[in-house]
Order: sequence, then C-alpha cells, then structure tokens
Amino acid sequence: MPIKQLDDDECHIWWADAQDFPVEALRADLAATEVIRASRYRNPAARRQFVTACWLLRTTAARQLGVAPAEVRIDRRCPDCGRPHGKPQILGTSRPLYASVSHSGGRVAVALCPAVPIGVDVESVRDVPVAETALASAELAALRSLPMREHRAGFARAWVRKEAALKATGHGLRIPPDKVIVSIAEEPAELLDWPLDLPSRSVRLHTLAPGHGYIGAIALLDESRSVRVSESDATRLCSSYAEEFTVAA
Repeated sequence: MPIKQLDDDECHIWWADAQDFPVEALRADLAATEVIRASRYRNPAARRQFVTACWLLRTTAARQLGVAPAEVRIDRRCPDCGRPHGKPQILGTSRPLYASVSHSGGRVAVALCPAVPIGVDVESVRDVPVAETALASAELAALRSLPMREHRAGFARAWVRKEAALKATGHGLRIPPDKVIVSIAEEPAELLDWPLDLPSRSVRLHTLAPGHGYIGAIALLDESRSVRVSESDATRLCSSYAEEFTVAA
C-alpha cells in the first residue's frame, strides 16, 4: 500500500491493528530511546501498540520527508519533566509537519498535517470507563439524556474530543477534562468551551472512522476551516513490512 504524499492543505490519519504484528520486525527502524521505552511495557499488547505506533509514525513521516524511517528525527520530550513521553514533534523539516499518535485496544492512529497543529485520539468503547467526573454539568446532562445502552459510546465520543483538542495544543491532561466542554451527540463534533486563551472556534473537531468497536476524533487548530481531513487503513502496510523483514532475516 503506497503512503500518501500530503498536500499543504491536508491532514491524513493512518489506522493500523497492532495485534498481529511481531514487535521484533517493526522495531528495527525505531530509535534507541523508543526501543528502551518499549522494553519497559510489561503488558505485551501495550508494548505491541507502542512499537506499532512508533513505526507507523516514522514510516509515514519518512514518505513526507524523503528519508528512511530510521532517519526521521522525533522529539517527544515532556515540557514538564523532560522525559520522552510528550507530544511527538518532527524535527529537521523544510516545512512544518505536525504529528499526533493514539492507541487503544488493538487500534493505532497516526495523524500528520503540514498546515496546522493537530491532535488525534481513539478509544475502545468496550474498555473506556464512564467517568462522570470528567464531564461538565452540561455534558453530563446530555449524556444522561441518551438511552442507557448508549452511555458508554456517548462518553467515549466526549472523551476523544476532549483529548484530541488538548493534544492539538500540547496541554494534554494537564487541563482538567471537565473544563473542556464538547458536544456529546454523534454529529456535529464541536468544542463548545474551554479555559484556554485560544477561542474554542479556532479548534475544528472531526469525527473519525477507526473501525467497529472504536470511536475516534481529530482536532485541528484551524479557524479558517481550510484543511481537508482524510483517512486510510495501514494494516496491510505493516503486514507487508513484517513479511519482508522475516524473509530478509
């Protein structure tokens, strides 16, 4: 599967299912800091998600930069503690290339955009806890107005929209999630209010299609609404790489 070359006014999200990919194959292109961080995951499924996300980010970014995946320079330093678990930043580019990564259950998302800062988030509906304390009073009322069988999906929609918006600015959960107010219904996805100086209208939320059992959203700091959003499945790309690695080995 060819990797899409992004136009200046485009944002693209690649989806992959990490469950079937051997960690040994995909981590061959990772940086030493990524390999070390992967080794600290005690849960094999979580380790596989992390490695797949690192590899997919490197591979898709490499296509945009015209370099090998191992040559992509990524800075993940946390602004608070300096450890490598912050929002990924692609370095050494002739034009901006904003990136965001998320994984939940077996699903991995990597988003790239040359135009504006972005944040992507995905959640497994089955696994997400309905944490009412993460909701503002208006959101909680909207959630309770839904049929009981839709509460988990409704909360997941709210959560991914909040996380995506805070990832786009780089704040993450340093901002209390109940201070970020979003729409609960399936459409339209909208940031209604938050405590940051940036007006909520400057953040465009877009509902994604991560696959059955998952809910996803992307946030773009795009007041002009000029950036196009598209998605594709990268599972075959990962599978092909793993097969080539196995044959070569």
